[in-house]
Amino acid sequence: MIRKKTVQRSTFNVSRFTFHVLRFTLFILLPACTLAPSPAPRSPDLLYVFDVSDLHFNHYEYCLALTGEPSPCSAEGPPPPGKSYQDLLRDYDTLVFLATLQGVVNRDRPRLYLNHDHQRLETPGVDAFWLEKYREVGQPYGWLARTKTIRLDSLAEVLATFAGDVAGIVLWDPAVPATLNVATTTAGVENLAVLRAGSEIEPEVTARLEVKQSLVGLFVPGAATLPGSTTPSSGSPKTDAYLWAKEEYLDSGRANPLMLAYLEDGWPATRYVQNKMTRGGVYALERDYVVQQRGFAFDLSPWADEAPNDDPSQPLGVDAATLKTIVEAAEAQAGGQLIKVWGFIPWYEKYATEPGVGSAQHTPIQGEWESTWLFSQHGAYLQGGGGDVFGLAMANVSVHKFGPRPALRTPPGSPSAAELVEKGYLTAQGRVAPGRTFVLFYAGDYDLAHPVQVLLANYAASPWLDARRGEIPLAWGLNPALVEDIPGIMTYLYATQSQQDYFVAANSGAGYLNPDALSEVDLLRWLGRSREFYRKYGYDAQGFLLNGNGAAMSQLRLDAFTFLTPAGILTPDYEIDEPWPRLQLGTPLAAVATETLAGTPDVAAQAVHSAYRRIVLEQQRPPFLTFRSSFQSATFLWGVRDRIQAQDEAGQIMGENGEVLHPNYTVVDPYTFFFLLEKWLE
Repeated sequence: MIRKKTVQRSTFNVSRFTFHVLRFTLFILLPACTLAPSPAPRSPDLLYVFDVSDLHFNHYEYCLALTGEPSPCSAEGPPPPGKSYQDLLRDYDTLVFLATLQGVVNRDRPRLYLNHDHQRLETPGVDAFWLEKYREVGQPYGWLARTKTIRLDSLAEVLATFAGDVAGIVLWDPAVPATLNVATTTAGVENLAVLRAGSEIEPEVTARLEVKQSLVGLFVPGAATLPGSTTPSSGSPKTDAYLWAKEEYLDSGRANPLMLAYLEDGWPATRYVQNKMTRGGVYALERDYVVQQRGFAFDLSPWADEAPNDDPSQPLGVDAATLKTIVEAAEAQAGGQLIKVWGFIPWYEKYATEPGVGSAQHTPIQGEWESTWLFSQHGAYLQGGGGDVFGLAMANVSVHKFGPRPALRTPPGSPSAAELVEKGYLTAQGRVAPGRTFVLFYAGDYDLAHPVQVLLANYAASPWLDARRGEIPLAWGLNPALVEDIPGIMTYLYATQSQQDYFVAANSGAGYLNPDALSEVDLLRWLGRSREFYRKYGYDAQGFLLNGNGAAMSQLRLDAFTFLTPAGILTPDYEIDEPWPRLQLGTPLAAVATETLAGTPDVAAQAVHSAYRRIVLEQQRPPFLTFRSSFQSATFLWGVRDRIQAQDEAGQIMGENGEVLHPNYTVVDPYTFFFLLEKWLE
């Protein structure tokens, strides 16, 4: 029998209690701080659909065909079959133009929808999939069932249909790729579409739309000041462009300070002109939502200790300083509200140690954590994602935004002691039955809109459409605040949930940030925001509480999360303090094992055994294990459970000294897991 580890309760004194009473009172009274109320579902009479799948370059499929591996391929090419570098450049220009035009024409209602993903055998592309779901009659997510769709067949038809709804175009300067993001910001503020100066499609576009603004030649090396300003130049045209945009649009209040957009700039055009390939998604189609929401776009390195690969001659640290300045400017304009960050650090192209990307010392994860910590320090959270998820973009959010929100939900609740006695998990005396190792599978990471829209129900392993979903209990790490951005998709997921699908909160609340980086005031705002979505959509368990650069979270902030998720909290084992597991103000607090479930079921089974030996046998902790998987199917996780149980029965699990182990792995749902863990710790 495995010896139970003595676990101490978290310390709790009068002053701490008083602090919590005051904080929780404010938390209850504080209104949630969301970007904006979601508009009531609108069923337009007409929706125009334009197929751009021939223009979209799927890097995932390209690399699989070229090398047999899905990892980003070399920038040295070759271009995909049937395309030249000039073709790729024209396609990129066209997608940027269409997405920014889409953001303008969809500002008040959905009018233009782009199909960027091709059909595979009988499987529709991701955009066609969601359009089909939205057109299902009698379903809570079928909000376009009565909408007539009209297909557009060419750029000329798009221009003929929508030219009168756009004020004109803004040209970005290919000599300064950052100006694409500046132009995107300008487009949202001025109701313009974006086009690269000198683009092959420029004559066709300018025949219908007037050039209202040009950024060509505005930002040059050696400038003394920012254009039209007394502010000294930063010494870099790239960062000058963003500092100018900050003064022009953020400081003036013309852009929406509650929507920042971390989008790769015009670097793909630079690559194509050099006869080189991009190594992932190009952040073209993601721009519709930024324009629709009048957001502020940027692409800057968070690292002050080395120059970025896209601007190696800039003064050291200028990129990082400019990024901080932008976030501070947004915070100053936000009026105490939290800030949404759309997009993600473009790690596969810039600022990381990936081959050919340019950083000498910083890994992609370090870049993610560094930028997320900075955002969190200023009350900003990530919610979009973007770039490349299995080769697909995050398209049409300016349409998805108008879908119906889900009906209100309540948590499923814990099982009864009688039910667990019947299953053999509890003894008749109410104690946890000996001889079992309880296992929880956390199915992540659906904290951002992009993987939910692309992966959960349509592509790669198609986790939500998997035939075995419902045959194994899974804790889906799903951010309920995505109802702000993709409400119809969330409605579909909730409407098609099985009894074995449990939704738990992802990292780290109603959006992705690091709680310890928040100020005390922003923490209260964050708790208020998260509480709103948790309460409305039935969340009372925190499946992944990630603190990033903050490492183990402070006790007071952990205590605060027990008010949000009293059923239980999970945090990575590399970020939890001792002793663990424990009761944190009465809430079970446990760790997610470092070992993740990936590869084949056999490989994942070995990860489970490794964690069992390390955590339960060596560290003598209670026999409760949680494992995280990212974007895996129910069939895969079912296979993992099958392997670990079969190997146990066959006596194939060995200890360090060759002895046969029998962990008796028992995969359970999160509410059973936390209930039993609490019983063990009492």
